[in-house]
Amino acid sequence: MNEFESKQAEWDLTASASADFKAQVGRPFDDNAWQALSCDVLDKLVVNDENGLSILDVGCGNGLLLSKLSSHFEQLTGVDYSKTMIEKANELLPSALFYQSQAKQLNFKDAGFDRVLSYSIFHYFPSYEYAIETILEMIRVTKRGGVILLGDLLDDHYEKAIKSNSDLEYEKTIPLIHRYSQWRFFNFEKLLADLAPHVDRIEVLSQPEVFPLSDYRKDIRLWV
Repeated sequence: MNEFESKQAEWDLTASASADFKAQVGRPFDDNAWQALSCDVLDKLVVNDENGLSILDVGCGNGLLLSKLSSHFEQLTGVDYSKTMIEKANELLPSALFYQSQAKQLNFKDAGFDRVLSYSIFHYFPSYEYAIETILEMIRVTKRGGVILLGDLLDDHYEKAIKSNSDLEYEKTIPLIHRYSQWRFFNFEKLLADLAPHVDRIEVLSQPEVFPLSDYRKDIRLWV
């Protein structure tokens, strides 16, 4: 089993280990924190009073975040590479459409969605190239004039400090998905330069200070 398959299996196990939907996605936050997160995402997706909007959540997990946004969209779609997470998402949001899929292989037509969201999955990606392929796929399936939000990317200015504090012996005892030393950080200047030819506009957005670890986690908004 390679590293990619190992992480996939770990997410399957995480989804099965608890009946708590928050714990399944590794975010056992209280309801107020989830409300703050969903409001921040809606604001950054530029969701106002438009009707009939469609959204695709790439790396949707068990659909919990999508469920918090559901009243603002007419069509809800999610993809995740964990089969068990998709099963949980179907339980939580039976009216939405969920598919098992790799993030870089979106089996949807061009320009099919008004909004595309991908939250807190990029630090698990196997390479920078995989991340770029994934974002280009998101751009492909987004309608002209649409918005893409890449949430919770790790700023590489903090990589050395964070990884130097990792207890590597302890990390051997925990799943790959929880090992800080394995997380992928991003050079935002390079990322924006690589994506600029493919979109109308790019913005790096700060997270609210009340969010845990917001100092080294940023969001990127793409205007297609």
